[in-house]
Amino acid sequence: MNLNDYRKKIFLNSQYCTYYNESKGTVLAGIMRSFGYRYSVILPDEKLKEINRIYRKFTSIMNLIVAVEILLYIYFIIFPYYTEFMKLPFFAAVLVLSILPLIVLYFTYIGINYIYENYLTRYVGTFQKTKFQPKLTNIDEKAFQNYKKTPQKSVFVLLILVIIFSLYAFIPYIIKSLNINQKYDGVLKLTNAYLAFVPVAPDVYAQRAYAKFNLKQYKAAEKDYELANKYSLSENFSDDILGVKTYYLPKNEMLKEFDNAINAEKEEPFRYLLEYEKASYLMKNKDYNAALNIFNKILNAYENQTKVFFSPAKAYYSRGIAKKFSGDSYGADTDIKAAEVMCPDCKFNFETTLIVRP
Repeated sequence: MNLNDYRKKIFLNSQYCTYYNESKGTVLAGIMRSFGYRYSVILPDEKLKEINRIYRKFTSIMNLIVAVEILLYIYFIIFPYYTEFMKLPFFAAVLVLSILPLIVLYFTYIGINYIYENYLTRYVGTFQKTKFQPKLTNIDEKAFQNYKKTPQKSVFVLLILVIIFSLYAFIPYIIKSLNINQKYDGVLKLTNAYLAFVPVAPDVYAQRAYAKFNLKQYKAAEKDYELANKYSLSENFSDDILGVKTYYLPKNEMLKEFDNAINAEKEEPFRYLLEYEKASYLMKNKDYNAALNIFNKILNAYENQTKVFFSPAKAYYSRGIAKKFSGDSYGADTDIKAAEVMCPDCKFNFETTLIVRP
């Protein structure tokens, strides 16, 4: 197939191919292009020119309606019930998500096509319904030449779609980079804009939560981490939520939160990590004796070669400080020196390690 025939193939499937002539007369395209309307005579150029104009007007209206319907479906059906859809079995979710829009789109095409048929009846006359099946041999050369000279709006539509997809795909990477570079105000502005259009993006909620945490907007950060959990259908950010709470909950409430989390944790290494975090929280609140008891317990497990996920160096350092305030100067020096040997470059503090930059 040569290039010209290839372009004609594209022309046959485009909205610019609105008719073709046969020996029996002219066949006009319907809005649903599988439908055709055969007239018993060859229609004059003047009528065909007007039909072309109206056909493109109808297809533009059709495309606009379809775009609006898709957007409404996304924003009023998919986004509000996203988690419910994701809990369905895969094939059930595909069926539910596809069948409703397909039915609506089908009836939209039928409705617009019916209006177009009425226009043809009034402007041209009655017709015989048939299939619209143009072939290369019956393409009107004048119509094809006009098509080649007409600016192809579809190229611009495709370009817009590419830009939209690129923004959808790459903005989360830009947000992550801003968080890495500690530009938290910029993160808030960009995530707010992104989530206004895509309100079911768990990773973006987590990025915004991390920025809010660093801006000391603790309750707002907690809410975003909860949304990240909700839309990821997981508990991936539960530790972050626990960590954020240590910055604003009253001490008694926070200790209950720690106890609940420790009791709910089934894996022993994670329980030791949560106990370490609880002890660090107690150190931060200057409850040294309570913290010391926990550090003794978890470091005893570490020394007995039990698998743990907390940093032993930080635990030794923190226990050393607790011993110092409890009057055990020798034990304090021993633990602090052990910590410095284990991690000479560490900057020790009592801040939570549960909040991780996403």
